[in-house]
Amino acid sequence: MTSVKELAEQIRQSDQRAFNKLFDLLWEPMFGYAASLIQDETAAQDLQQEVWIDYWKRRENIQTDNIKAYLYKAMRYKCYNYLRNNKIPDAHLELAETIGVEPAISANADVLDLNFRIDKILASLPQRCQEIFLLSRINELSNKEISQTLNISQRTVENQISLALRRLKKDLEIIRMFLCL
Repeated sequence: MTSVKELAEQIRQSDQRAFNKLFDLLWEPMFGYAASLIQDETAAQDLQQEVWIDYWKRRENIQTDNIKAYLYKAMRYKCYNYLRNNKIPDAHLELAETIGVEPAISANADVLDLNFRIDKILASLPQRCQEIFLLSRINELSNKEISQTLNISQRTVENQISLALRRLKKDLEIIRMFLCL
């Protein structure tokens, strides 16, 4: 198994097969990261494609020891630019709340409601905290990988994850108390 660092070096030398291997290795987690940031899978795919095309075009000039962190950072910037340039309508959340559940899946209503509440709690967190928590829990990156990806200390990552978990625990405990009464 070739390491990411070795693949990056091979790509720098225009090895298309190494590029394809790295793409296959990182496509899914990077897509999940982008989709979680912008909440639009189609746009996330487009942005990811732009990141990979840009990487191939600039492969000889990119100087980094951690190509994975470089690609995630590039994806983050693409997502932020997308969000800044495309005004996401506030009605998006309201529309999601009004969509009814079919009777056939009403048994899952509690799970759907809990998922919605968790999403709402996460959305209330500061943007950086949300981003770190999603990288940790959804994309399953280690604290070290997150700190390298976002160019922050591991302690900051730990603090942000702890903040998110405390908020989830507190808010979900309140919900549990109301449901059990």
